[in-house]
Amino acid sequence: MDPSSLKELFLSGLRHFFCFLKEYNIMKRISLILLPFIILFNNSCKSTKEDFPSNKYQHIETKYTEIKQILSEEVDDTFYVYIRLPKNYNESNKRYPVLYLLDGDISFNMATSVVRYLQFDKSVPDLIIVAPAYGTMMNDDEQNYRERDYTFSKFKEIENSGGGYNYSNFLENELIPTIDSSYRTNSSRILNGYSLGGLFTLNTLIESANKFQYFIAGSPYLVSDIKRLTDQVENITLSQDVKKVFITVGELEDKRTYHTPIQNLTKQLEKIDGLELKFVEFKNGTHFTCPSEALTYGLKYIFEN
Repeated sequence: MDPSSLKELFLSGLRHFFCFLKEYNIMKRISLILLPFIILFNNSCKSTKEDFPSNKYQHIETKYTEIKQILSEEVDDTFYVYIRLPKNYNESNKRYPVLYLLDGDISFNMATSVVRYLQFDKSVPDLIIVAPAYGTMMNDDEQNYRERDYTFSKFKEIENSGGGYNYSNFLENELIPTIDSSYRTNSSRILNGYSLGGLFTLNTLIESANKFQYFIAGSPYLVSDIKRLTDQVENITLSQDVKKVFITVGELEDKRTYHTPIQNLTKQLEKIDGLELKFVEFKNGTHFTCPSEALTYGLKYIFEN
């Protein structure tokens, strides 16, 4: 019997006993004798209950998820890298494709859920998910530098833009080798980016296509760099490993900022021999409702065969 039930039982019996004493006019004499015992029992029950709350809340660690800090010499900054391993990774000898996510602070948890749902549907295989991030979801003192790292030209509207080549070198020379040497990866790499991350993804396709085999670019922000990108499309050199590109936009997104430049670049990319490309416009989609849709349908397209 737990302490609270024992206390109630005791007090109930005590009340009946007091009624008996009162009825026979001996209440006053005996209450002084019993009072110290009542106080002692009541305090004992309280102290016993105070020993239990520590079991009410337990620390639980997320399975299969790791966070590493990597000091990048290429960018001269430190990145937090979220890593999600497949279930039963440690019980197998398999090698896995790797999904690299830009904007890891906000995209990592979304992606792990999207991938899990698609695995229930058998639409995607087991993946290693790698998401370089800035630590803003863990520490309010950290700052997001996506405008610095995902842009390749200096934009008037973005003060610290233009660090994309340094970040690209970080991925190629520091992050990917670290992941490949630390985990059982295979030769398939997927790069996923949204908005400015979509710009980085398509720039990587055009200038350094062979770093990755698959590209998912959701609502890429191309308007400030569209001429440079379209001029360079014809210089793409593809290895046989480069398979598919998936580009999206939301129906309700701004025409000048998103639809027009995305359609212009997509038409140029469709002319490249050996490049499988799919473009999707999400009905009623806005810029902030489509990140999960872009990743979901992009992964389905990549692995549909």
